[in-house]
Amino acid sequence: MDVTIIPSKLRGTVTPPSSKSVGHRALIAAALSGGFSTISNLGDSKDIQATRRCLSNLSTWIEDLTPDKVRVHGIGHSLVQAGPFPMLDCGESGSTLRFLIPVALLVQGEARFTGQGRLMERPQGPYFSLFQEKGIFYQQKNGVLTVRGTLNPGRCPLPGDVSSQFITGLLFVLPLLDGDSDLVLTSPLESRGYVDLTMEVLNRFG
Repeated sequence: MDVTIIPSKLRGTVTPPSSKSVGHRALIAAALSGGFSTISNLGDSKDIQATRRCLSNLSTWIEDLTPDKVRVHGIGHSLVQAGPFPMLDCGESGSTLRFLIPVALLVQGEARFTGQGRLMERPQGPYFSLFQEKGIFYQQKNGVLTVRGTLNPGRCPLPGDVSSQFITGLLFVLPLLDGDSDLVLTSPLESRGYVDLTMEVLNRFG
């Protein structure tokens, strides 16, 4: 078979692959917005499924419109919820776990997290140090992390040279507290790109 290729300008549209980093952030921001949001080009990875599953257990309704488009019925941040609360299974997704620890405290006041593989062995030291300062209970035992307490506005010190997931988790909730907060980095920020991405998504959802 003979094929003739004639040089010409390319035309058409290309949809880039879905970003897990954006997907996690968009789902959580939509849940906290309190309105109705449509998210397109959402991937269906196991990590995104974990975030969706946990948000559903936090009373967020996520409606599938097409295989890669969902409508999120946000719960806002002021909905009073009563326990007992279901276990939040984060699968093997570190983003799901670290993003949702502050979120669960905000909307429920307490939560229990579990996961698969070695997820629950991953360190949560930056949160634990902050929780000690804020009087928030935490316990990590037999593969389950339990947190309980009220997040109050104020000074929140975090190291900047660890995973930016801790910073993102707090950025989701600090703007929704009843007062101003200072997120203070005690060491130079290393993952600025991911923090900038979080800020971009938060701005998009207001």
